[in-house]
Amino acid sequence: ICFIPKSLSCPGAGIYRTEKDKGTLYELTFRGDTKHQFKKIVLFRPFGPVMKVKNENVNMADTLINVVVPLAKRAGKFRQFMQNFREMGIQQDGRIHLTVVYFGKEQVNEVKAILENTSKSTNFKNFTFIQLNEEFSRGKGLDIGARVWKGSNVVLFFCDVDIYFTAEFLNSCRLNTQPGKKVFYPVLFSQYNPSIIYGHQDSIPSLEQQLIIKKETGFWRDFGFGMTCQYRSDFINIGGFDLDIKGWGGEDVHLYRKYLHSNLIVIRTPVRGLFHLWHEKRCLDELTPEQYKMCMQSKAMNEASHGQLGMLVFRQEIETHLHRQKLSSKKT
Repeated sequence: ICFIPKSLSCPGAGIYRTEKDKGTLYELTFRGDTKHQFKKIVLFRPFGPVMKVKNENVNMADTLINVVVPLAKRAGKFRQFMQNFREMGIQQDGRIHLTVVYFGKEQVNEVKAILENTSKSTNFKNFTFIQLNEEFSRGKGLDIGARVWKGSNVVLFFCDVDIYFTAEFLNSCRLNTQPGKKVFYPVLFSQYNPSIIYGHQDSIPSLEQQLIIKKETGFWRDFGFGMTCQYRSDFINIGGFDLDIKGWGGEDVHLYRKYLHSNLIVIRTPVRGLFHLWHEKRCLDELTPEQYKMCMQSKAMNEASHGQLGMLVFRQEIETHLHRQKLSSKKT
């Protein structure tokens, strides 16, 4: 239900939060008169009639987002990421900075060449490249990428190379963060293995055609906390990542819990413009037992739905049944 003035259409984005001892707070966002202008209406329902709390114009024209990406190798994935970044971040949005924190030397020249080619072809200069000659650590990469920023306070979007985002998501990132008050933890839609979903390799559609939100194509990644938007000042004040956590997994949950125990409001909601693209996941032997278990659980959930995995597990029984049916029909 949309509680809106007659002069406005239904919002492209709306969230609500219920506090058990008070009531329900609604935040509705509408497009404004110009491209980068929005109108935000905040309503409060204290277990009774709706009360208007705020009605304000929100201008996001000067709100820059610094996209921080930690990376090691994976030049092919980075090329795919930069195609998305070019279209959505540079061409459609335009208020964006990219910080790449690269670990190691292998494939580093390929990654630099991709960045330089994008810069030349789009006249895009708002990027920072940092190389670390050490073992990959996602938390450390994001932490360094956040702290190296020397400009005024900025929205940080912690992002992985296998993420696809839309221009609408970037606006959601801006609208749901506020320094000293709000951080944004979107629930993204995670793709299943296209080879399982679409069958034969030759029948797999293009990436853009795969970005469909259906239970057959993927799932809402409500257990993932890696992709997040917050102001740099809040990240610094909360203490950043736990740098003792190495490799894959755990650092994002630790940061999320710190925000939950702070005075900031954590906004956690599904968004339609943020996708985790499927890729084969390898769980390394050097991970701790807890990290390895988390990695294997994530790997299983990324392949297909329970029903689709069941069809694979019981494929022999299904084929045997079909064979018996054919034999039975021949006899009759």
